[in-house]
Amino acid sequence: MNEAGALRQILTLAGCYVAAAIVCAMLFVAAMNAPPFTGMPILFFRGVAALVVCGFATAAILGVAARRLAALSLRASDVAGAVVTAIALNLCFFTLGPVTVDRSISVFMLSRFERADHPLAVGDIAGDFTRIYVGEWDQMSRRFDEQVASGNLEKSGDGYRLTPRGRAFMNTARWMARLYATDPRFVGLDRE
Repeated sequence: MNEAGALRQILTLAGCYVAAAIVCAMLFVAAMNAPPFTGMPILFFRGVAALVVCGFATAAILGVAARRLAALSLRASDVAGAVVTAIALNLCFFTLGPVTVDRSISVFMLSRFERADHPLAVGDIAGDFTRIYVGEWDQMSRRFDEQVASGNLEKSGDGYRLTPRGRAFMNTARWMARLYATDPRFVGLDRE
């Protein structure tokens, strides 16, 4: 293969990867805003389920395009690699963006500052957090419901109990906290 042919092949492959990322992202955004995914209560699980479906749809779309554009000489392995990369990129963006925004106390705090017409003190934000986030929005119940749905907690009388799956999750969380030097208090390492 000459240099021009090699360059053409590289550009074709790069185009396949870019097309996969764009198609997968567009399908993913559409899926996240449509049934049945909008009915799933846990955002992260909704995103993973939608990405699985979008991955297959992206593979089908690129497969058809590759067959129709035979001159591009894309192999099935090229399309598969592009789709896996597109799913991985979308999952990274999803967990760093929307999932963080959906769960972040810091985002809640910054939204309070955005609405304020005067400087706010820590006590102002703490009061808003308790009154609005915990009280009006009932975010603690949401978290309990999510943990029951994910199998980490189970209802026990008037309360809840950590399941073996929840204990395994906490062991993994402690391992990650040690590995990445996160705040030890969130995973109980401050009590060891």
